[in-house]
Amino acid sequence: MAKLRRNAGRSSAPTKAKTPVKKPKARPVSRKPAPATTKAKPASRKAPTSAASAAKGRQRPAPPEAPVHRSTYADAVALYERGFQALQAKRYQEAADTLRRVISGYPEEIELHERAQLYIRVCERQITPPDATPKTPSEQIYAATLALNAGQIDHAQALLTAVVHQHKDNDVAEYMLGLTLAARGDQAGAIAHLARSLELNPENRELLRKEPDLEALRQTEALQAVLTAPPATGRKDKRSQPRTRR
Repeated sequence: MAKLRRNAGRSSAPTKAKTPVKKPKARPVSRKPAPATTKAKPASRKAPTSAASAAKGRQRPAPPEAPVHRSTYADAVALYERGFQALQAKRYQEAADTLRRVISGYPEEIELHERAQLYIRVCERQITPPDATPKTPSEQIYAATLALNAGQIDHAQALLTAVVHQHKDNDVAEYMLGLTLAARGDQAGAIAHLARSLELNPENRELLRKEPDLEALRQTEALQAVLTAPPATGRKDKRSQPRTRR
């Protein structure tokens, strides 16, 4: 009520009539053709893959094939182990024969052949004794000295003769050959080689005077002439002392 009374006391001002607002007419839109644009390149299409190739790509790699063990494999391995055990026990001939049976009896077991051949060569080196034949002049003279001390005069003479023929200036071989011929009873041959030894090395004179095995030969005029002869000149190098018999 109070609100109406306050309003009643005010002079009412005439209200202006609102003029309607005219809306502009919409212009017709001219439909012009759209400007030509560059055509997009068609997307490159991959060649269609066949169903078989696609399935192949999806397949998993095949697992490696398991080693094929033949029915004879176990027998071959057992025989190989027997040969190896014989080798460890130093029964070399038995080991070599057993390992050869692995190769000849099981030709299809190639993986065992290389190892068997390796151990066969080891056995052969152990079975074959080392070559004890003296080869150098020093070895031959030493072997002849042992043979002469053992009473093997023929063997000693053969060794020393070979050295003298190959090395004509070896005074040790000449001296030992003289001793060997003296033991055989060949005085002429012994004196010839002893004289040659003295000619090659005058220091052998003292050995000729003291050698017990030449006691009988020193009583001969031939060896006394050799011992009293003046030493040969012109020799400068010295040979090692001859090996004396023991």
